[in-house]
This record gives sequence, C-alpha cells and structure tokens, in this order.
Amino acid sequence: MTCRSLYGPSYFPSYYSLEDILATSEKLPCKFEKTVVGMGYLDSSGRSKDLEKGTKLELPLWLATALGPRRKLVSCLLPRAFNDRYREILRADATIVDLQGLAPYFYEFGRHLLPLVGAEGVPLGSCLLRCVHTLKVRLRKVMDSSLHCLEDDVAVHKAYFDHLERTLFHTGRQMYHDHQLWLARRCHIITSIAPTSAHQGGKRKLSEIS
Repeated sequence: MTCRSLYGPSYFPSYYSLEDILATSEKLPCKFEKTVVGMGYLDSSGRSKDLEKGTKLELPLWLATALGPRRKLVSCLLPRAFNDRYREILRADATIVDLQGLAPYFYEFGRHLLPLVGAEGVPLGSCLLRCVHTLKVRLRKVMDSSLHCLEDDVAVHKAYFDHLERTLFHTGRQMYHDHQLWLARRCHIITSIAPTSAHQGGKRKLSEIS
C-alpha cells in the first residue's frame, strides 16, 4: 500500500483514505421513514429509546448511506452546500463562495452524494454538473493564486478553498518552484554528503593493519 493511497485524494470509496473518511463524516438532513428500535440515542432532544417514523435528524453521510438506499429506513435530502439557494449562488459567481466554511470536502462530498440523492429523486446530473462547473470556474483562480501570491499571503489566498483546491494550490506552487530551479540550472546539481563521525571511525588506518 502506497503513501498516496493513504493520504492522497480518493474520489472513490476507500477504507484507508483519510480524505474519504472525513468527507463521509459530513452531515446531511435525513427523515426516518420507519420506526427504528433502540436508536433513540441519535436524537439528543428526544427521550424515547426508539426513533419514531417522521423524525428528522442530521446524520453522517456514512450512516445515511447504510440506512438509506438499501434498507429504506431514511430518506435523504440535499445538504446546505448543494441546495437550490447555494446552487444559484455558485452559478452566479462560484469564485466568491467560501467552500472551506460551506463544505471542507465539497467535491469529495458531492461524489459520495450521487447514489443517495439519485435514490431520492433528485437528478444526478444537477449535483454532478454543479461540482464540475464550480471546479472549472474556480480552478483558474486557484492556479493563478498558487503561481503569483507571496509567501506571506498564502493563508489569505487559500482561506476559501476546499481540500481539493488546497491540494491543487500547493501542487501548483511546488511545480512553479521546481520550474524556476530548472530554469536556473540548479535542479540537476548533485551535492555530496558530508562524512559523519561514524563513517570516519569505521575506517582503519594502515598503521593499525600492519
């Protein structure tokens, strides 16, 4: 298993991906279609041991996935980041939206939402196209910031970026740095390692051998 499979963006359900775990921990509104015995603890405002039919709760995406499409225990609604209001805002000008505050894993979250919202009658295309359109519009700003912002302004420029955009931002800065080293003919220079005391001590003198 590579380091990239553990820590890199997944965009596919992966048990070992940290991004996948955090994205599926985002909550979305759900409505219980049946009475569920013994799960009353999920509702902090309720006193019953059971969850009655019609109860509305915000559940983590991973739990909603387990209870929703196959078991038909809950019906899932679109979360705030993907509802009609923010859909119109993103369509008007996606570059000004604070995705970090809205949904830190906006694109990964949207990827996982597709099976759920499709099962509830919300068009799959509208959710998917919204993610693609948002990324296409914001990508130019992300890359422009990564190439031209000063080191002291990095935190300001990436404050509104979600996790994927921050990854692209840092990748762009690193590639720009490597390109500058290549132009200056400094990327191919091989430097020698200073000898350590351990290596020096391991060599025997000729007088000791004789």
